[in-house]
Amino acid sequence: MGRFKAMNPYQDRRLRSALLLCLAMVAAVSCDTITKFLSGSYPIHEIGLIRYFVTVPIGIGMAWTALRSSRTGFDEWRTLLLRGFFIAFANLMFMMAAATISLADGVAIFFTMPFFVAGIVPYLIGERVPVYRWIAITIGFAGVLVMTRPGSSVFQPEALLAIGCAFFYGLGQVLTRKLDPTLPASITSLWQSAVYTLFYGTLAVTAYAFDVGASGNKSLDFLTRLWLMPQPFDLALIVVAGLLTSIQLPLAVYAYKHAESSFAAPFEYTAMVWAVAWGYLVFGDMPDVPTMVGAFIVIAAGIYMLRRDQKRLA
Repeated sequence: MGRFKAMNPYQDRRLRSALLLCLAMVAAVSCDTITKFLSGSYPIHEIGLIRYFVTVPIGIGMAWTALRSSRTGFDEWRTLLLRGFFIAFANLMFMMAAATISLADGVAIFFTMPFFVAGIVPYLIGERVPVYRWIAITIGFAGVLVMTRPGSSVFQPEALLAIGCAFFYGLGQVLTRKLDPTLPASITSLWQSAVYTLFYGTLAVTAYAFDVGASGNKSLDFLTRLWLMPQPFDLALIVVAGLLTSIQLPLAVYAYKHAESSFAAPFEYTAMVWAVAWGYLVFGDMPDVPTMVGAFIVIAAGIYMLRRDQKRLA
């Protein structure tokens, strides 16, 4: 009995981490839902600029203690800027994909991101790739083929944008490993918010400089559409997305801080539940059988890789 009680604090931390990471996924998918909902009326640079502009003052508030102690991250500005650009570009690609394909499809394809991090991208920093990771990568991408069905009439080229999102987000995560591990997460988050704002501001200026007009493609028009004064309700939705983004990061940081990543990471797959739920409730989308089978294959391969990593590092 005494031994069981001694384990309780550790178990409580793990349970808290799991719950908070699940909440972080609710916030993330809710933001994606709002953006997809508005994608037929406003350009992505307008939604992104307003959304991430909201996160900057909140990020300063969260990082205030670190900033006062001179932990600004400026000594690693090159890595922080490059990391921020990769993740911002990944965000752009996912949102463009989501303008055309369903949220469930986009989120399921994004689940290939750990495979890029664990298998292909690590070559950039000289890591060896164990055989079991290649097995997981192969199985995971087989799941993507099941979902997207290239060559069939149901294949949508915009699904490739979601794969590109996973790749560039993976690049950003690899660069995170190059940062000083003592750099507060709030500082890294603040840099990311600033880069997001600069990225979408630049995109807005570029859209006006090269007005290409409507193309009839939902994803492309979402990228090139010109700024439109938002309706009050729509503006409120974008602000809500910004607030949710500001909440999402600290939740995820806490989750990974108080539980080993091999335990916490699988709970990110709960995003699929919310992607299906929001997709059906808001857009009337219901994933077909191949999509669900492919998503199951990708998730299973990801969990297999995480568990093998845990045993390898034990």
